[in-house]
Amino acid sequence: MSKRCLFLPGLAARGSLYAPGLPRGWVALDPPSLGGTRGRFHAHRAWLVEELAEDGRPVTLAGHSLGAALAISAAADRPDLVEKLILLSPAGLPLSKPMRDSLRLLLRQVVHGLYPAGEVAAVARKAIVHPRAMYRLAHEAHELDLHDEMTRVAAAEIPALVVTCATDTLTTPAIGRRIAATLGCDCEQIEGAGHMWMLSDWARFRAFLSR
Repeated sequence: MSKRCLFLPGLAARGSLYAPGLPRGWVALDPPSLGGTRGRFHAHRAWLVEELAEDGRPVTLAGHSLGAALAISAAADRPDLVEKLILLSPAGLPLSKPMRDSLRLLLRQVVHGLYPAGEVAAVARKAIVHPRAMYRLAHEAHELDLHDEMTRVAAAEIPALVVTCATDTLTTPAIGRRIAATLGCDCEQIEGAGHMWMLSDWARFRAFLSR
């Protein structure tokens, strides 16, 4: 049986947001409900490990932002089930950009047509139904420090690639380079539309996943 390739969306996003850029054979996982996890990162982490363990085959894991942080965590917990990591604008170290500024950026992206309105509406519904859980997950993502997990992934010698965007003011290139250095892997910096660069460059997104 062929090995799976799984993609993990960013904070509160659905897998459908990234579907236009996924190569053939890739599957984007929708995150668990905020109601079930109460917005706790460790609950999302446990969910992903359970997903991997249920199948039992080594997989290639890719993720964007918080999804990349989840991929790192799962690889640290079950290195036997992760064959490779592709980390796009990864979270996983404390962020300096205020959360309110990230919300303003999202609104500007909607206004300028970069972020699909339907996907924004889905995120808004989650926030309305589970406001405390949404805030908690955003806060935990902002303060997340996976240095120890990255060290374990490096010790397990899991191949990885970190991709950063020069104009990303959330998970900055400096953060990406620190993550890559801890993982002992390459870090590639690209030019693009900030943290959500893939929404305007599906071809490049697809190329990184197709390696």
